[in-house]
Amino acid sequence: MTNAGNRPTLIKQLHYGSGIVLSLFIGFHLLNQLFSLAGPDTHIAVMEKFRHVYRHPVIETLLLSAVFIQVVSGSRLLFNRKKKIIAEKIQLYSGIYLSFFLIVHVSAVIAGRLTAQLDTNFYFAGVGLNTYPATLFFIPYYLLAVCSISMHIASLNFLKTRSKWYSCLIGATGVLVALLIIAGYTNCFQWREMPLDYRLFIGQYFG
Repeated sequence: MTNAGNRPTLIKQLHYGSGIVLSLFIGFHLLNQLFSLAGPDTHIAVMEKFRHVYRHPVIETLLLSAVFIQVVSGSRLLFNRKKKIIAEKIQLYSGIYLSFFLIVHVSAVIAGRLTAQLDTNFYFAGVGLNTYPATLFFIPYYLLAVCSISMHIASLNFLKTRSKWYSCLIGATGVLVALLIIAGYTNCFQWREMPLDYRLFIGQYFG
């Protein structure tokens, strides 16, 4: 077999491997986000425990590398053949949005930490969800991100197992988690007060 013939298989392996790494992090990250329902202090306390692991230089480098590999390999795989059934189309469109989200979100977190010197904690994510008019962008932005994760996994599960029930359960769970996270961050749309530094930061982009 030629090197060209091996290339799609290698890309799939890289995409699958980086996906597993990201899925482990995302699972803990979403669990952390659900603690927003208990308020900022609880959310930050849980985050600090998780940070001991994922902010270790080796782990953080691995995660950033996984994001890069996932986006690049995903873009190569998404359009390599015609999508015929609904699950393939869901995988395509959710993958496109996830690539967009990963690029924007990781860039924003790095900019927040290194340029603005802000702690990218509850308030860094929450300020956009609680400050008008930024809410008009950030509520659908985060909502679609969490839903896209579950839909991407659900469509992959269906393509591998043909199990409609489990695939729908995965998708529905993601939608519920997305709604709960938005409810937690916005205090069930009663809105939360954000520190001045974070309001000034978001005001640069949504003045």
